[in-house]
Amino acid sequence: MKIWHSYGSEHSMDLVLIGKFETVSGAEAAIERMEALKALAEAEWSDDDWRLPEKRMPDALVDELMKLKLYELGRSDVDIYAFDHSVERDGSTIHIWTEESEVQGFLKVLLHLGARVEVFSRHDWNDDGTPRKAAGD
Repeated sequence: MKIWHSYGSEHSMDLVLIGKFETVSGAEAAIERMEALKALAEAEWSDDDWRLPEKRMPDALVDELMKLKLYELGRSDVDIYAFDHSVERDGSTIHIWTEESEVQGFLKVLLHLGARVEVFSRHDWNDDGTPRKAAGD
């Protein structure tokens, strides 16, 4: 019998990111950029090619990030937009739901555009900010 010892990150984070902007136009700009990043991530998916120096930041990716004025994003920040996530806007507030623990790409866009950001796991908190009650509480 062979026993496999490994580390896996399959655990669902069930994260919520909330970005609160001063204006509705700030939230709309964030949504526009996130939609563009999702399309870019799907078109330029790295498939781990980022490990090779010549594949880290293809010219097409750099050009699109420059157009979006998202200079601080890297390859892995863009790739996160290809994974399953949901984004909704309610006035000047954006909610993002993801199972991933890597959320840097979302945070960078929200912060770049001036949002105040809150991040929490729905394992412990409800969407309205109240704590979840444990089964025995």
